[in-house]
Amino acid sequence: MSPRFQTPSRSRGSRLVGAAVAAATFASIVSVPAAEAQSSSGAFLSSGSSGSSGSSGSSAPQGPAKELTKVSEGLTVKLIGDLLGRHQHVVGLGAIDLGIMVPLGIGEELGKQFGVIFGDSFTGNGFGQGDWLSPVGVRAVRDENGRIRFIAPLNDGNKVKQLVDYRHDDGLTLIPSDVININGTLYMQGMWNRGIGNVLQTEIWTSVDGGARWTSISKNSANHLDGMGNLISWEMGPDGYIYVVSSEFKRNHPVYLSRFREADIASPARWERFNPRTGAWGTAMTPILSDNVRAGEMSLRYIQGHWVLAMFNEQTASIEVRISPTIATDWNAITPAHVVVAGPNGWSGKQNENNFTQLYGGYIVPGSTLDNLDLVVSQWNTSNNSRYMATQFNVKGLGTFFGIKPAAPHEVGNQDSVSAVEEPVTPETEAKLSEERAVEKAADVA
Repeated sequence: MSPRFQTPSRSRGSRLVGAAVAAATFASIVSVPAAEAQSSSGAFLSSGSSGSSGSSGSSAPQGPAKELTKVSEGLTVKLIGDLLGRHQHVVGLGAIDLGIMVPLGIGEELGKQFGVIFGDSFTGNGFGQGDWLSPVGVRAVRDENGRIRFIAPLNDGNKVKQLVDYRHDDGLTLIPSDVININGTLYMQGMWNRGIGNVLQTEIWTSVDGGARWTSISKNSANHLDGMGNLISWEMGPDGYIYVVSSEFKRNHPVYLSRFREADIASPARWERFNPRTGAWGTAMTPILSDNVRAGEMSLRYIQGHWVLAMFNEQTASIEVRISPTIATDWNAITPAHVVVAGPNGWSGKQNENNFTQLYGGYIVPGSTLDNLDLVVSQWNTSNNSRYMATQFNVKGLGTFFGIKPAAPHEVGNQDSVSAVEEPVTPETEAKLSEERAVEKAADVA
């Protein structure tokens, strides 16, 4: 979630909600024209959550933006539904954001289940209700309809717990950037924030038991990679390098590219940086994507022999997808596909792929292919907290849009490799229906 609420303790109650309502100064992403949406400082408001889009510098929701991005022609985009609701196992969550996904397992088991990591989350039925947890995680699969279905928390027990043990005192929150599975070992990078955009430091953890327990292996200054290494996404390439796209966590900067071997994952100072002007790797920080871009959350994945970058772009108020056969290139030359957009009608209009107000995130679901790609997109109504949720979308037609004839799906990128699980309704499940209905009421995308 986006660090946008002021900072109470664990029992913050109405004080936290009141602070979050004050975050309406962030306004809706569609409330201000893109050219005017950024304040002179370019910084997020001070408070605490992972990322409602919108901009500092506006004091209240206004009319729609003058220039609005539209879903790109030739694409078929469908809103599948919220990640919480009646279809979902109750794991103790009622309000969530982000939803970073990583295949779990190793060898033949890789990809049969995947982990979903959420940012600032709440155990009550809405934003600011119940306990404030971040990050938390669940094990999940896709059901027979392709919808994300939770199996259990990543942690032990039947209710989610915070994956890293700390208190949210004075607005402190840990926001995950991305998780990667390397031969069965999970690595998670996250940003310690005290007020959104105020990154204190970053940290990397590792887990060898599928995300149940995490051990810190690296702490880094917020200024590492010249300050552009705070918000990241990473993926293993076919050449054995781990590639990292990164930016500063202010939604006001371009995207940079680094690479490293697994042995150097805890030593960002050793990471090589790519210069698209020279085509060389070295130490200089030169953006690979800067035209009409103010980068938010990113999701980099290698699918069917192509690099797929999904990202929230504050500049265009949309989730954008770019695809390239090579990663070390000038990504400015790639025309983005706009797949989910803020749209013209704001909260007064129906919320769908053409009008998804105050959106952010945009994480690729394991099992996606180039022509059948699923994304998880977050949404937060900062004016009244009536909406705070992560939602699944399906996108078809990206291969045609980018003129790509995909190779056969690789092991993790093959939708068929993700198991569909059907379980009978047990008496225990029946007993939880009242709790599930309460969750569903909180997760109403319409």
